[in-house]
Amino acid sequence: MKKIIGIYADAFNGKIGQTLPYMQFFSQFGYVRLISTLDNLENIENEIDILVSPGGSDLDSSLYGKAPGAMEGRANQHYEYLDSILLPKFLNTQKPIIGICRGMQSINCFLGGTLNQHIIGHQQGDERSATKQKLQFTNSDKEYYINSMHHQSVQNLADGLELIAYSQQFRGCYSSEEIIKTWRYFNQEGNIDNTIKIPITIEAFIGKDLPILGVQWHPEEFNCEWTVNEIKKLLK
Repeated sequence: MKKIIGIYADAFNGKIGQTLPYMQFFSQFGYVRLISTLDNLENIENEIDILVSPGGSDLDSSLYGKAPGAMEGRANQHYEYLDSILLPKFLNTQKPIIGICRGMQSINCFLGGTLNQHIIGHQQGDERSATKQKLQFTNSDKEYYINSMHHQSVQNLADGLELIAYSQQFRGCYSSEEIIKTWRYFNQEGNIDNTIKIPITIEAFIGKDLPILGVQWHPEEFNCEWTVNEIKKLLK
């Protein structure tokens, strides 16, 4: 039986909906259902198999105990309302939760983590499907490329979450809580030539004991193979 994937619907200009890339990407895992603030949310955790908190605007800084920053944009009230209702429901039932970009940040903050309110080097503009950002993993020596369209990032990772993928922190990019990891340099044959310890930007996490996946990039824009495989693991 196909799974039911619930994705938050955005509300704008008198319309409620979601972008085609999200719909297409998640339809490969089952039937997509859009969830809005007009939905009956009382028993929704029993009607949906996977919850997707999508990307979008900045997260309200009060959710992680900080004053608004000078570079922060307006929060999405619809998404934040749905997060407040649905995240605890799905955590309690231990059903899979997937967070993309803003959704990843929201999961981290809901569980007690914090964000960097502004970082540099991750705004690639309108080239949404271009994969230019190098990604490395805590559990693999492979190097991967992703797209990168954000100016906030996970700072302190919440208890219960495990770092699984990261990028290099850009030179001049300030973070009050630097995380140091190994960065691998590969030669033309794909073998590791050298490794160094450097500050990194958290790009993906998984739940230690719960079926959670958070990715900072937008896998729906290039049908990210790595993300597809991680979602399939959640569905087993």
